[in-house]
Amino acid sequence: MRGFAVKILPRIVLGLALMYGMVIAGAYVIQNELVFPRRFVNAAPFMNMLGPDFERFTLVTADGEELKAYWKPPHEGRPVVVAFHGNGSVPEPMAARFGRAPWANEGYGVLAFAYRGYPGSTGTPSETGLILDGDAAIAKARKLAPESPLILHGHSLGTGVAVAMSERHASRGLILEAPFSSLPDVVSSTMPFLPGFLLQNTFFSVSRIGSSQAEIIAIVHGERDRVVPPQLGRLLYAAAPHGLFLAIADADHLSLRGMRDLELIELLEQGYPQELIAEVVHDGPLDSLPQRMDN
Repeated sequence: MRGFAVKILPRIVLGLALMYGMVIAGAYVIQNELVFPRRFVNAAPFMNMLGPDFERFTLVTADGEELKAYWKPPHEGRPVVVAFHGNGSVPEPMAARFGRAPWANEGYGVLAFAYRGYPGSTGTPSETGLILDGDAAIAKARKLAPESPLILHGHSLGTGVAVAMSERHASRGLILEAPFSSLPDVVSSTMPFLPGFLLQNTFFSVSRIGSSQAEIIAIVHGERDRVVPPQLGRLLYAAAPHGLFLAIADADHLSLRGMRDLELIELLEQGYPQELIAEVVHDGPLDSLPQRMDN
């Protein structure tokens, strides 16, 4: 019996190793579909979310892709939210959220768009491509409302795009809901059996946010988030030059969206609370703090 076990055990180990290798190889091959599952996104249920106060137009990127986009202008001189949706989402809910109360009550406008390869847009998504998409969106917002401050908002994967934009473009605010430090960290936290270092699209926000040009940074994370664990949002917060971390005890990856909107608007309008002024700056002198925005 012992001799049989000695003979069969190496075969079992080899078989398991081969199966694991096949899983890794398969995940590597389809990783783009896992990071950007646009083929499984159905935009149809959201098409009637937006009324006549929104303009639908085509956003053209530097490399010639055509993106479905929505625009609602701000009141004169008021901010514009440029919204970056999650990997399994579409721009319509983002446009509806920032085009209505409480944001609309304060005169905010919004530009939301579908990434390349997502319903209504041409091309194939990638980290490099989404950064080009973001650049095009910001250029368009500045052209349409040149006197308006920009607010960069992202949810989930969209936070990776928003952080990259914040490194490249000045803004009044950077709002991140359910953000991550990097996609390899997400894999390590949620699927530890997969090697995150094999990812082709990494979105290393933790190495970008330190160069953010945003005057105000707010990170919102649900403590019940199982898609992007809140500790990854805290890692990103620790790397930011300044900011606030807003935890929501009873929120998950999706339910947190919009739950802190009133507080976010107050933060963008009034600046960091004076009682927290020593906590929001992670590095640098106090005179580097963002100033109160004029009304």
